[in-house]
Amino acid sequence: MTEPALRVDGLTKSFLGQTVLNGVDLRIAPGEIHALLGENGAGKSTLIKILAGVHAADAGRVTVAGRPLRPRHRLADAAAARMRFVHQDLGLVDELDVTENICLTSDFSSRGGLIRFGASRRRVREVLGRLGVDIDPGRRVGDLAQAEKVMVAVARAFSAEARLIVLDEVTASLPTPEVARLKDLLHQACRQGTAFLFVTHRLGEVFDMADAVTVLRDGRRIASARPADVTHDQLVEWLVGRYVAALAPRSGESHASAGTPVLRVKDLRATPHHAPLNFTVGAGEVVAFTGLVGSGAREVVRCLAGAQRPQEGTASLRGRRFPLGDPVGAAGRGSRYVAGDRQEGIAPDLCVRENLFLAHYCHGGRVLRPRRERRAADDLIARYDVRPPQASELPVVTLSGGNQQKVAIGRALSGAPGLLVLDDPTVGVDIGARVAIHRLIRQTADTGVPVVLASTDFSEVVSEAHRAVVMRDGRVGAVLSGADLTEQRLISESYRAREVA
Repeated sequence: MTEPALRVDGLTKSFLGQTVLNGVDLRIAPGEIHALLGENGAGKSTLIKILAGVHAADAGRVTVAGRPLRPRHRLADAAAARMRFVHQDLGLVDELDVTENICLTSDFSSRGGLIRFGASRRRVREVLGRLGVDIDPGRRVGDLAQAEKVMVAVARAFSAEARLIVLDEVTASLPTPEVARLKDLLHQACRQGTAFLFVTHRLGEVFDMADAVTVLRDGRRIASARPADVTHDQLVEWLVGRYVAALAPRSGESHASAGTPVLRVKDLRATPHHAPLNFTVGAGEVVAFTGLVGSGAREVVRCLAGAQRPQEGTASLRGRRFPLGDPVGAAGRGSRYVAGDRQEGIAPDLCVRENLFLAHYCHGGRVLRPRRERRAADDLIARYDVRPPQASELPVVTLSGGNQQKVAIGRALSGAPGLLVLDDPTVGVDIGARVAIHRLIRQTADTGVPVVLASTDFSEVVSEAHRAVVMRDGRVGAVLSGADLTEQRLISESYRAREVA
């Protein structure tokens, strides 16, 4: 009988008396893609850090290909067992080329103490070829698309003859269609016996890519199953411990206010490579800018938020001039911005209460007495379902990613915004937080606030937008709404060859 590529038995870990893993078991077969799901704080990161040797388990055993790792094993032990880890930030060096990045961890070809760059490049080309990856080994990594960078990071792990590769949310930064390229790469590696532990928050990827799935909740293994044997709703219920009703897609709604624009943008060029862009947004309308990484969608939204200065363009909000590329001026007109990068959206050195009232004080709000401020913070925490409920005085960095994002959104919405601008607001958050954030966005739009959203998650665009603008190479490729706004159409329009407007 073939030994599992990875076997975990009874893994337990506590920090400061709080149990974060409680008797977790896991089995991954050779050549299997095994998805690991769990809300933020469920124990996924702790499990991965124990596998990597960063943390030591309090109890339990880890066995790789039939060989138990010693208790309190270290990073070197995990590497010797041929486990490799690819994290969301990928760990690549943009200034080096593909060959140099791959050989940094798997060694260069050398002779007499000197690096043989030609031989190293040929070896890297062979590794890429085995995975079906068509990337020049001499290309600078900083010049690659995000999907290509992910493939280089996986190829680097594969080049070390890894038995098991842990992919920790590497698809969070990839648009939906580019995940298909990663899927092909993983299946090619699986055919050669490599197993994958695949951490994701996108349930569609589980059904599309994984051979098996394990769900963690509150540090315990809730279930393991074959995706073909479970439904989407069953996975969600395992994840959150209750039934969560999916929100009906907004793309199916007719938008009554679409004919009365409150936001007008004219001749916006976000970068020198962008074509002039004109668009309007109605009261209560949600307009999404989307496309592949590098399409220009994100830059348009950042110019509107004031996070990036455009080359040219003008805008008006409710008949008054709206300053593009000016964060202070935009805020003064009532615009509120929520960044997808939580390091940009929160003040990590402050507590939750202080983060919630940053915008209030920065925009000249009246100073609140400490007791009243704490009471108001508790009200906001309850309104936006920030967890734990007593989070007011906790450092914001101690919250899960989804709850940090709720704090950022709560801060943006607490002052009755005149415009809400969002940049990938649910990237890297769990399914429960995702539904909660989408509900907050809808509630805001329903009060008549125009919402402009940039998202690389096509399912989010279909779910939340009344209208979607598909960008290609800095130009508008298509504008979709109603029955035309589907994931299949978004994929097709994103990959279509550029048309001159």
